[in-house]
Amino acid sequence: MAIIALGLYIVGSYRFFHDRHPFLIFLVSAVLLDALTAILASFGITPTTQLPYSDFVPWKSKLFLTHMFLACVGFFGFIGVTGTLIVRGTRRAYPRMRVFQYRFLLPIWIVGEGIALSNALIKALFRFRLYDYL
Repeated sequence: MAIIALGLYIVGSYRFFHDRHPFLIFLVSAVLLDALTAILASFGITPTTQLPYSDFVPWKSKLFLTHMFLACVGFFGFIGVTGTLIVRGTRRAYPRMRVFQYRFLLPIWIVGEGIALSNALIKALFRFRLYDYL
């Protein structure tokens, strides 16, 4: 689900930056899927690789905290962008918001989510969590 959200964010952000309609459907879908993924993950419903002694949230991991910070900044930033577009409409120019969301929010969210996806991939392939070491 996170990979699909990543694709939706990239397409929606790119289309909004270049003023290529429709872009709002991609951004709304990305935000909703990202929210659903976060909710399911917080309840432990998403598929995950089970490892012994790793059934806790790694709050002491700097890598995990970096992931949380960056992903949350990007997520809430895109909620703000999407909310603004819904309320004020998509036909306005928004020159600064177009640049901000494409050059700042999108890379931040990609790095934050990339950390989580890398951890999940390494956990599945090599049976250890990056969060336990960094």
